[in-house]
Amino acid sequence: MTSWLVMLGLVAGGIALYDNRAAVLKEMAPLLARDKPAVSRTEAKAEPRRQREETQAARPASNSAKTPVPPAAVGVTKAAVPATRPAVAVAGPLTGENFSGKFYFCGTSGLDNCVMSGDTFWYKKTKVVLADIAAPRTDGAACQQERDRGFAAKVRLKDLLSSGRFDLETLKTAGPGAAPGILRVATRDGRSLGSILVSEGLAKPRMARQQGWCP
Repeated sequence: MTSWLVMLGLVAGGIALYDNRAAVLKEMAPLLARDKPAVSRTEAKAEPRRQREETQAARPASNSAKTPVPPAAVGVTKAAVPATRPAVAVAGPLTGENFSGKFYFCGTSGLDNCVMSGDTFWYKKTKVVLADIAAPRTDGAACQQERDRGFAAKVRLKDLLSSGRFDLETLKTAGPGAAPGILRVATRDGRSLGSILVSEGLAKPRMARQQGWCP
């Protein structure tokens, strides 16, 4: 009978201990902490150092550990690249009818459809000299009167060329004073544009005896 009472007491005590396990563990926590072995200071300091060593060993090699690039061979130079030459316009015949275009003063249009002087202009990247007239000069003029008249002839020729379609014809005899270039006679409706400049006192016939423009 006594043994049954003891067993009954143990069962009842176990049930009560299980129902109050949280409070019991809280009371016994200080006792359990005192039972753990103390960690020495040497081991505490060694643990962070060991962690740092393991971390550094796991890192990849830095950029300084790259394989060095061998230097270039002495005396070896790169081949010189030839400079690209600008395209040179080939002078074509420029003889025919119904040429047209908007003309400007040279220096603003890249030597294309521009007027250089009262008797010289560029058309389709080709220099054309009027073979039947000689106009006053603006560059290297002998006096102010020649320079002023030469500028007026330059403006007038630009307007004439821009006014509509014109023809370019060859002239077999150009005269001794012809400037280098393709010699042509510019006409519109059968009339020479150069003759218009002559009639307005802005040019002289090229084959005639040349006289100065200064008084």
